[in-house]
Amino acid sequence: MKHNNSNRRSRGRGGNNNGRRGGGNNRAKVFDSNGPDVRIRGTAHQICEKYEALAKDARAAGDYVLAESYLQHAEHYQRVIISWNDQAEKNKPAQAQQEKSQENSVSENGNDDLSLPNSILGDEVNVTSTASSENVQTKELEDA
Repeated sequence: MKHNNSNRRSRGRGGNNNGRRGGGNNRAKVFDSNGPDVRIRGTAHQICEKYEALAKDARAAGDYVLAESYLQHAEHYQRVIISWNDQAEKNKPAQAQQEKSQENSVSENGNDDLSLPNSILGDEVNVTSTASSENVQTKELEDA
């Protein structure tokens, strides 16, 4: 007897891109690299270092062709890392400007006071003076 699988949730991540931006430069992204005679899995930094180590070992063993092949694979991942760094530098001024505008909007609106309301604190409130170096003062609040 066949069961209808159309109502079941899928187990993987595939197919549903809701809320995800395409083409992001996630530096922690794991790559699968199929190089000559070896398969390497890891981040771009890890794969680059591994290919450089393999090239060094191949050169020490006297196989200069294989060493050059490993170096070409390492160079690809170096270019990926460099493109991420260039993109981060390009986005840095825009992010700084965005953060600055957010700080200005908060200070203009007067939303800097993050203290608890009197209904939670009760009648006595401890107030720390930021203008002077006095100790904590206790003030009685009048009922409004």
